[in-house]
Amino acid sequence: MITLVLSLADVLRYRFAISPLGEVVSLTRAMALPHVFSTGTPSAWLRRHELARRRLQAEHDLRPLLALMSADPTLPGFLTPPGSALGDIEPELEAVRTMPVEQARAEIEQIVPTGGRLAPEVERQLRSPDVTRRLAGLLEAVWDVLVDPSWQLLRDVLERDILQRSRSLAHGGLTELFDDLGPLVTLDEPELRIESPSVEATRILDGRGLLLRPSAFIWPYAAVALDEDQPAELVYPARGVASLLYSEPQRFDGALAALIGSTRAQVLAMLDEPMHTSGLARLFRRSPGNIADHLKALRDSGLIDRVRVGRKVVYSRTQLGDALLFGAEAPVRAIAVK
Repeated sequence: MITLVLSLADVLRYRFAISPLGEVVSLTRAMALPHVFSTGTPSAWLRRHELARRRLQAEHDLRPLLALMSADPTLPGFLTPPGSALGDIEPELEAVRTMPVEQARAEIEQIVPTGGRLAPEVERQLRSPDVTRRLAGLLEAVWDVLVDPSWQLLRDVLERDILQRSRSLAHGGLTELFDDLGPLVTLDEPELRIESPSVEATRILDGRGLLLRPSAFIWPYAAVALDEDQPAELVYPARGVASLLYSEPQRFDGALAALIGSTRAQVLAMLDEPMHTSGLARLFRRSPGNIADHLKALRDSGLIDRVRVGRKVVYSRTQLGDALLFGAEAPVRAIAVK
């Protein structure tokens, strides 16, 4: 169990971030520890992309990276620079490449001591003067093959999670923000407790704040990065990943489809969490213009509403939409005061 002791100053310094490199690291760790990640989203993703994974391992010597990922419950800090709101992998990879070699090798030494059980050629690569560039190159190869082709879909999931939790924080405070993450993450103010099978630690944040990073490839675990000079980083399972991995948009062929059309019924069902036009278009494999037409019809009928978030317009179901979709079992939604 990892316990973070929060203060009011920490609460005022909460922020969200997206880290493409963090997703690559989580997926690579699942590759390195298949017995630990035999279930969950990373293993499901790897099974879904088995041929691509085999090609990746045939074309690149991933042994130094996999050895580093499997040697210890903790990871070298230089492999996981803090994410950003932009979610761009290039600055993250550059931070790994340009990390001072002495610092990187010292962190590696803590995790993989010299004279361990590694093959000599693998150990030579981890102790080499170009180790940071070597590891950055391998992480980039994993990104190119296993993550980048689906990044827009994955990013949509992460952004929807952040939007939903931002609304929860505004409506119900910290209690509602963490409510659906139990038992992995539980709040017993002033303590935030994160389940960890191998680490026991308590850290008083003392005003440094907390960085919240949703991940598509962390479930069924959560993780914490602790750095004396940086905010603590909580990596938690993003909402909605299971639907992306395991199912297609639900089909409707009954009364609801007859009333508003099958595609519009599907779109209405997908708006359990706010989504934007491009994200829906990717899920349905249709043009944004086609999806926009369906969204306009649903909005004109009062079944969905929209709000601008930054440069995007996101859509969500109204209470009328819930009632039409779920009938008497429609969930009770808080009414936001604008």
